[in-house]
Amino acid sequence: MPQDVSAPSGPPPPAEPAGRQAGFRANSHGAFDAPPGKSPSALGWRLLLPAPVPEASGRGSPGGAGRTRKPRQVRGPAGMEAAAAPAPARYQARYQRLRDSDSDGEETVELRTGPGRSLLQALLHQHHRETCARISSALVLLVLALALAFYQTTSGGSSRLDGGAGQMGAQEQPGDVPSAAHMHARGVYHHATLITSSKTCSRLGKDLLVAGGNVVDAGIAAALCLGLVHPHATGLGAVFSALLHNASSGRAVALNAIPHRDFSRRYGLPVALPGLLLLHRHFGRLAWPRLLEGPAVLAQRGVRVDRELAAALQESAGAVKASGLCSLFCDGAGELKGQGALVTQPRLAALLRAVASGDEALPRALAPDLPPAEREPFLQAMGDLGLELQSPLAMQLGDTWLHGAPVPAAGSLLAGILEEVQAAEPRAAPEPCLRALSAAWRGYSRALGGAVAGGPSPQPARPGRAPSPVGSHLAVADSQGNVLLLSASLNSSFGSRFLAPASGIVLSDLTAPAGHGLLSWACPVVLSLGEEGTVVGLGATGGSAAPLALAQAIINQVYLGQPLQEALESPRLQLRGGGDGASQGCGPGTLSNLSSGEWAGGGPQPGPWVLQVASQAGHARAFAAPAACCHHEGY
Repeated sequence: MPQDVSAPSGPPPPAEPAGRQAGFRANSHGAFDAPPGKSPSALGWRLLLPAPVPEASGRGSPGGAGRTRKPRQVRGPAGMEAAAAPAPARYQARYQRLRDSDSDGEETVELRTGPGRSLLQALLHQHHRETCARISSALVLLVLALALAFYQTTSGGSSRLDGGAGQMGAQEQPGDVPSAAHMHARGVYHHATLITSSKTCSRLGKDLLVAGGNVVDAGIAAALCLGLVHPHATGLGAVFSALLHNASSGRAVALNAIPHRDFSRRYGLPVALPGLLLLHRHFGRLAWPRLLEGPAVLAQRGVRVDRELAAALQESAGAVKASGLCSLFCDGAGELKGQGALVTQPRLAALLRAVASGDEALPRALAPDLPPAEREPFLQAMGDLGLELQSPLAMQLGDTWLHGAPVPAAGSLLAGILEEVQAAEPRAAPEPCLRALSAAWRGYSRALGGAVAGGPSPQPARPGRAPSPVGSHLAVADSQGNVLLLSASLNSSFGSRFLAPASGIVLSDLTAPAGHGLLSWACPVVLSLGEEGTVVGLGATGGSAAPLALAQAIINQVYLGQPLQEALESPRLQLRGGGDGASQGCGPGTLSNLSSGEWAGGGPQPGPWVLQVASQAGHARAFAAPAACCHHEGY
């Protein structure tokens, strides 16, 4: 223990008055204790009354018990000492480490005081400086820790996973994000996910999710982006069918952005943008202009022709070169742009910026591009689109509830397939797969035949064009159970092939009013899986093949008991025919088997692929079959 020291020679410093001013009091050992209510342990030191330092002793420290360290000088403010004033008193003060502190021992500090500054004030000033330094260091470390946590939360697409679920690999997959606590399997995210046919658009939608947007905000931005990346399939001139499951209400709503009247025999009304605006007004969270910023920038800077767009250009090469589309997709020599070439759309970028300020910008911008005789009918039709939210089709499959888009979307066609499967009771059969798929085909044939006989059929294919409408599909889900599915199309590749010169919009060729069975490509589905609380969203391409592809994924899950990902990614099943033409069993198939007509009576059109999102166990999940068709992002 340190010894008490006497006052220094010469005029003693006014320690006691300063101590009283600072709230300290001297105890019986000559030390200064903290004021009532303030624990000395908060400082970690106990201040002992200083003793004068003889000049002969130099800068050494007294030989008391405990360790001594090189003294640190604390001088008064410059200019405080007058030339004639006596030299400032020099003291040594010892700090004794209290119990429960990180280390023990004493530290000797040399202090110099000037006129008007007591020793205690110098000690308190020194302690204040050291405290500020410690607080500053702690704040710097806190900021670094928060920055690291934010980076780990938002750095989507940074982990490297292979095709096997949950296994580490060397191939980078889009959108897989590791949490700070554990790694997730491919396609599984903490908060939300989005899947589209374009990596660019999936990332744009994910950025809005991270910025605080909801599934509707992300879906709207991704849909506008897909119109730029895949303008042969969708765009502002397209139509769409959307299905939204609202977790807060537990209900689903549908929106068919399909025109109910026509104004031209050559091209259809551009209802995509008014439909997206209607969705945003009811369910969006971010400001409408915020959703259009990313697509507008993308249109101005340009996008690269990907493999899908390059293939579509080659398939329609003659028609593209002979139409106004060549100004967008041909190079300076008049040849089609190939994969990797840049396509800029400044007129469309200007239109998106104008639309951000009001919904009337689209009709005003597009009307001058039309023949004079069609301008007034066009404006009247755009003013009376009759778009409204609808209740979806609902169907119970055991413990599972299915919701689908109503007519003119293909929800009724899918319901007809599943009603046939449900009536067949495949679970009670020795071969549930055989019974389920046989019933699915009967239901598909009956529903599709009824659609063609009972209402307008899809438009007949023009010479040299694929008979199955092309489309663009996206799905968004969050961990709370909110799910959005959106299927859009120009009705055929490049639609009407009319590029509006001033606005840059490609109009669809959907000229007939909406009717039953018209949009077989639009078949968004939401499944609510009983007591599990799992919500699944499904969408598919392939024209008339879409409902059947979705039916098989649902059969795999509901009737064959397969998990979500396995039900989607397992090989397609097909019926095996016997010598008498009757079905004998099920076997693994491929997409080419499904599309080439190996189901009796001729098969659906080529190209079905299925995408799926799910809200399950507090996570959001995204998968696709085949996996290479789509890109998922999330956080």
